Amino acid sequence: MADDNPPSLRARRWTPPPSIPGRSSPRKSYRFVLRLLGIPIVAVAGVFIYSGIRDRIVLPQCDSDRAKKSLAEVLQQFKYEPTTYASIKTISATKDQVVCSAVLPLPDGSSVAADFTFYWQGDKADMKFSVARRASGSQ
Repeated sequence: MADDNPPSLRARRWTPPPSIPGRSSPRKSYRFVLRLLGIPIVAVAGVFIYSGIRDRIVLPQCDSDRAKKSLAEVLQQFKYEPTTYASIKTISATKDQVVCSAVLPLPDGSSVAADFTFYWQGDKADMKFSVARRASGSQ
């Protein structure tokens, strides 16, 4: 028994094997692609979700497309087809109620006066309105 003690081993820190220069690992490129595509997709999805629930959160403003569409549906019931929806005015606006007024020209030269109010009916926006036809030249 010449030597009872085995040779000593030195501990050293583990390092990854050398990689080819200019080439990134597949895991890093996967993360990059995920960030490159994932962040815009999440942002677009957030916009779509907000626009879908916005009708349940905010009343429409008088000059918004939503208000113009609602007014157009009401006027179709009375068989009025205004040439433009440009002169819609906000009378008052609060969190619970938006009051609007409009005098809209008709193709025959007369106009239609519409006063309408958006308000909350439970969790849904509802609309009250009054519509009157005005002869041409009448205010």
